[in-house]
Amino acid sequence: MQSCTVSCGPFPLARLALHPYIVGMIIGNLSLSGKVVSAPLANISGSAYRMTAREHGASLVVSEMISAEGLVRGNHKTLNMLRFRESERPVSIQLFGSTPSALADACKLVADRGVDMIDLNFGCPARKIVSKCGGAALLKDLTLTEALLSAAVKAVDIPLSMKFRSGWDRESTNFIEVGKLAEDCGVAMLTLHPRTKASGFSGKSDWSKIAELKQQVSIPVVGSGDICEPQDAVNMIEQTGCDLVMIARAAMGAPWMFGRVDAVLRGLPDPGEPDLQTKIDTCLGFARLLIEDLGERTASLRMRKQLTWYTRRWVNISRVRSLMVSVECYDDIVNFFDRYIESSHRQIA
Repeated sequence: MQSCTVSCGPFPLARLALHPYIVGMIIGNLSLSGKVVSAPLANISGSAYRMTAREHGASLVVSEMISAEGLVRGNHKTLNMLRFRESERPVSIQLFGSTPSALADACKLVADRGVDMIDLNFGCPARKIVSKCGGAALLKDLTLTEALLSAAVKAVDIPLSMKFRSGWDRESTNFIEVGKLAEDCGVAMLTLHPRTKASGFSGKSDWSKIAELKQQVSIPVVGSGDICEPQDAVNMIEQTGCDLVMIARAAMGAPWMFGRVDAVLRGLPDPGEPDLQTKIDTCLGFARLLIEDLGERTASLRMRKQLTWYTRRWVNISRVRSLMVSVECYDDIVNFFDRYIESSHRQIA
């Protein structure tokens, strides 16, 4: 199938009727090779996660949410969250904040690090973020939202995107107004998670709101929410007309989901899940990246949760679960997989 790119910068363009599976987008001055975006995930989507996502088919990877105030204050831990590998590109750094001047300064700092895009979070429902007038709280104050967006856009030359929810609650679903405001401020791309702040991650996301937003703005729209299988991505694009899709929970412990979605959106057969050895090799590769970033001890402790995700639905995984939740070094992770394979072979014998 022939592919092409569509120019969609920060200024309204004539609407183009696209075949849903045509791949490639240009966002501002950034060219994407496909339509699959790896979601920002708190305490998860660090460099190792993003690198693994890129290796497995994500067209754009986004960092976990980073505090603009923390960056401006020079907090060492926060600054470390900006580290990325060249092979992650194109990479986007997600920021949250509630002070226009601090957000603008943080955007400049991020752009100076050489990242490709900045994503602004206007949707996080977490209490500790909302209580500081960040994330989804901004959906209730459009005057401040406009000031933040304008300050950020004016501060840098790289494209800015915005991730937000449909509203604070069902009685205040103002996503169309927010989306249009962002476009008018010069935001280059919108990601809508069609749940309200009040709904958190419960219930089913309302894809019809993605379709409504797409009809009302001229900049690219990324659809997010309830993409669990490759066909869900196809259905979302067909039902909403969104330009790209964002994969979150479905790729946790299953980075091959990016490649599966990418394939079906190119009109190719779904390659399906890899075999067991490939899954193990993928997990071990991710562990080595995480150790490079965090050191062996800290990375190994984080791998305990990753191992539960990578081994979801594995047959008889409970037999070695105690090894999974007690790993303390890379050799423990290797040993866990070796013991699982041995256990499986004994059962077959």
